[in-house]
Amino acid sequence: MSEFQEALAQLAVFERLDSSEIELLAAGAGEQTFEPGEILYSEGDAPSGMMVILDGAVELVGSFAGGVERVFGTVRSGQVLGLLCLIDDGSKPATARVVEPTSVLTLERAVIADLRESAPVTWARIISGLSGQLAAQTRLILEQYRRSIAWGLEISGCSGFNLNRLLSDSVAVEVELINGSCVSGVIMGIEADETGHHLLLRSDEGKIRLIPYRSVVQVMAARADFAPALVE
Repeated sequence: MSEFQEALAQLAVFERLDSSEIELLAAGAGEQTFEPGEILYSEGDAPSGMMVILDGAVELVGSFAGGVERVFGTVRSGQVLGLLCLIDDGSKPATARVVEPTSVLTLERAVIADLRESAPVTWARIISGLSGQLAAQTRLILEQYRRSIAWGLEISGCSGFNLNRLLSDSVAVEVELINGSCVSGVIMGIEADETGHHLLLRSDEGKIRLIPYRSVVQVMAARADFAPALVE
């Protein structure tokens, strides 16, 4: 069994395939090498295919308003990039940046798509395995999102204020949103539901607004005599 076949056979998404089917996939795979700092693909790029990290490490980076970047995770030997690209036409959700000398096995989405006509049973097994892996990744992403709430508070500027004081003293604030607009008012509370965390804001016009936290760039105290208090 070749190195490509061994790498593919070890992936959970292909665990339902027999040796002849793995060989068929490996025939359509290629290998590329990259140096630290090189970009495999950028956030917003069109889907291309999946990559198996044979050796090395690649970090996934997301960009936010104001030029802020965050590393969501690092993919290492034996792990996969771009599973969703095999079946979805959406753009890349993050940038993949090489952090050490890395070699990858590439499998273009066309190789999988062609199996639908040429080897429908193999294609169905791959889709079945892919569904299980995407479900597992979705659960992981949801957990990572919960943990990122505290980080989101930090980059938005909220960590520069004592949130309890903002609430108890009814401090006037300006909330800058990712669409470039600003909303002024008083924060009445922070609520959470199945979609995430939200700021409950009474605007200067007296309207109550529920602002998704993912839409917030920063929160600024509008009252001149309010001294920011760092959270311990």
